[in-house]
Amino acid sequence: MPIIPIPRRVRSFHGPHTTCMHSACGSTNTSKLVRTKYNNFDLYLRSRCMYSFLRFLLYFGCSLLTSLLWVSLSALFFLQYISVRVLLRLQYKLSVMLLLLGHRRLDFGVLNDLIIYSMQITMFLVGGLGWCFMVFVDM
Repeated sequence: MPIIPIPRRVRSFHGPHTTCMHSACGSTNTSKLVRTKYNNFDLYLRSRCMYSFLRFLLYFGCSLLTSLLWVSLSALFFLQYISVRVLLRLQYKLSVMLLLLGHRRLDFGVLNDLIIYSMQITMFLVGGLGWCFMVFVDM
């Protein structure tokens, strides 16, 4: 009976650390290691290649996702910048027209503050996602 409970599959698998596990955990009457038709190094290489491939797919997918988000947020920031210029021009023209007609001017302060805050948040997101994208590219 092993000191550390090892499942049956682990005890029957002859990997690179099996002898260490048997010598550390096994008692004197444990089954001896038998030769299998598989080479241990081949099994190690197959699992290592699969792990490397899955890790590559994970990092590549994350970098694609962050790059797409970065491009979309950059386009949103560009549209916000253009729309601010257009809205300020329209606000100016509307204020002049209302003053000429004798009405009091409208207060666009809250609207302008919301637009500026949204542009700042978008700029922070563009910077952060750009950093994340570069981290995934470097990996």
